[in-house]
Amino acid sequence: MVDSDATRATPGAKRPLLSGKAIIAIVIAVVSLAFVFSNTAEASLHFLGLSFTMPAWGWFLAVLIAGVVIGSLFPWLRPRRRRDRR
Repeated sequence: MVDSDATRATPGAKRPLLSGKAIIAIVIAVVSLAFVFSNTAEASLHFLGLSFTMPAWGWFLAVLIAGVVIGSLFPWLRPRRRRDRR
């Protein structure tokens, strides 16, 4: 058998403040917001016979928020974690 003491974290061990996924998410969010707010010209959207005009950053921000909402509404599209069999 394998000694399980070697695989356990010690109680005094410090964990990293942010995981790799969190750092990547923060970088993507900062780059996305920089892109959104650097586009200040007017833009028009024609959809179903309607026409909407607002700054381009507003459209980009709306699409970014829609993506976050859709991603949180449909969690089954995310890869599942495998459970450890004991």
